[in-house]
Amino acid sequence: MNVIRDEIRTGLLVLVSLVALVGILLYLGAPGVFVPQHTYWIYFQDASGIKPGSQVQLAGRKIGQVRALFSPVPDKERPEPKLETKIEVQVNSTARVFNRVKAQITQPTMLGDSVIDFSSGDEASGLAKNNAHFIGELAPSLSSLAPIVMERLDPVLAKLNGTLDSLQKTSDNFAKLTSPGADLPQAFSEFKQVGVNLNQLSSYQGPLQQSLQNIETLTGENGKFTQTLNQLAQLTSPDGSLSKTFKNTEKFTTELNENHDAATIMRNLREATDNLNRRMTQLGQEFSVVGVNLEQATDTVKRQPWRLIWKSTKQYGTPTPTPTPAKRFSRR
Repeated sequence: MNVIRDEIRTGLLVLVSLVALVGILLYLGAPGVFVPQHTYWIYFQDASGIKPGSQVQLAGRKIGQVRALFSPVPDKERPEPKLETKIEVQVNSTARVFNRVKAQITQPTMLGDSVIDFSSGDEASGLAKNNAHFIGELAPSLSSLAPIVMERLDPVLAKLNGTLDSLQKTSDNFAKLTSPGADLPQAFSEFKQVGVNLNQLSSYQGPLQQSLQNIETLTGENGKFTQTLNQLAQLTSPDGSLSKTFKNTEKFTTELNENHDAATIMRNLREATDNLNRRMTQLGQEFSVVGVNLEQATDTVKRQPWRLIWKSTKQYGTPTPTPTPAKRFSRR
């Protein structure tokens, strides 16, 4: 009896162990057997590392797992914007997944597996029911960031290449400028020669020093320039000759204006000028007559020189007397 009892106990232990093992496997592999589950369908552009059994999280907390993947989805079943992958997930029915929620495929750690995470839910939209559909998106990762970074870096690299080209050209031009026989070494040598000439000019016995000494001599206390300035100051002083001359001139012109002598002098000057013009006109006429007579006498002497000895038989006309201009008297 004891043997049979021991065998029965052993069989029951084995049976309980098997049931426990099966229960654990079912709980781990099919949690819906023991805990009520909701099935959700999520559409993605691609699975991006998701496989059956991958975790499903709600704001970083595990609430289920991926059950199956379907890719590519028939074209007529694809929602806008024509997503090709459909993933079936099972989550605890008690998980608060809302109708408007962000479903992303993320990678919590750099070397970890990809997971599906529900986040940023809108409570006002209400809880999602069983067999609800969601539009998912891929969270930025290192693999997706690389093209974006390269796209951003392309303009910078292009500008950097242009800058490097400009620097290379500048370096080449500078090398040409500094090569032997180029303009820059010649300019430096000429500048050096200018420095030497300037040193010679500004030396103790140089022309510049001598010019400064001459200027100092001219502008010294007994210098010519100082004496000239003193003489000019004496001329322009209140008691100087120039000031006295100006005062006398001012006094003379004032007296002329007060006595009205200036107008009389100008009138007499104009009359004298008119008389001189008339006299010059008369003299011109008389010189003309004298010139005609000299011309006739010269012609006679030239053609008949004997008339200088014998009596002249040539008849001359009576010269027309020149009228005497009437005299003008000025009124004073």
